[in-house]
Amino acid sequence: MGNHSIVCELRSLTKYMEPTLLFMMETKIEGKRVEKLAGALGFIGAFAVSIEGLSGGIGLFWSAEVSVDIKSFNMHHIDAVISSKDGSGSPGRFTGFYFESKREKRHLSWTLLRRLYLLRKMSWLCMGDLNETMYGTEHFSEHAREEWQMRAFREATEECELLDLSFSRAPYTWDNRQAGLANVKARIDRAFGDITLLHLFPGIKIRHVDMVESDHCRLVAELSTHQAQNRRRSARPFRYENVWQSHGDYSKIVKDLWQGTQRGQGLSGLMSSLNIMQTGLDQWGSVR
Repeated sequence: MGNHSIVCELRSLTKYMEPTLLFMMETKIEGKRVEKLAGALGFIGAFAVSIEGLSGGIGLFWSAEVSVDIKSFNMHHIDAVISSKDGSGSPGRFTGFYFESKREKRHLSWTLLRRLYLLRKMSWLCMGDLNETMYGTEHFSEHAREEWQMRAFREATEECELLDLSFSRAPYTWDNRQAGLANVKARIDRAFGDITLLHLFPGIKIRHVDMVESDHCRLVAELSTHQAQNRRRSARPFRYENVWQSHGDYSKIVKDLWQGTQRGQGLSGLMSSLNIMQTGLDQWGSVR
């Protein structure tokens, strides 16, 4: 954030997309300096956690449309309750993560995730740099990622009942930008949501947006209360997998999804409920 080019690129991005929230990682400057950028980026509020040494630093910015109540924070996360100022909708929870980069300390990140999960009382959206992949296919390198690392990540998200939200565009979110065999790419930035979030926003979309001044993609979450009607012909159709029934959480997932969807009346209500069921199972099945 001390780099003028990065600030200019972010200003262009926020002007074009007009986001309600912006979570930033690796600011590399003091928290007060980060917060002073709110106006330049088109926001009215900001909260930042300062760097330790020469690296780190995270910040959350928000627009005039919402009120933000910071619940907890440290150098690896900011947890907040987001409410619409016009009173529409229910308050929701957003947590921005910047997890441990050192492999030997990554268990501390999973402990933090589990602790935050115990505090849940509303819909929950989590986004950020988790510094870990869930599967070997999300890591491109001469050297394979160790399975025990990824398994620990998967176990933590399963225990916290978080669903990996599907995305569009680039399959990797980080590239070390080195040539030849030294090149490493990985999907270490991602978004998770709980079942309540999917009930409220069945049309949620996550996009990976390339940035010139960063080796990470930006994650853009578009929250919609309506299921997308016009899907691209190339989009993957929903396919029920019988193997899902062998998973220990299958019955609970189906029950929770269905009980939370029965709100509409008549055929249109049934179709809406089935769409939400389909989205939920597709999201849950994609990480199994």
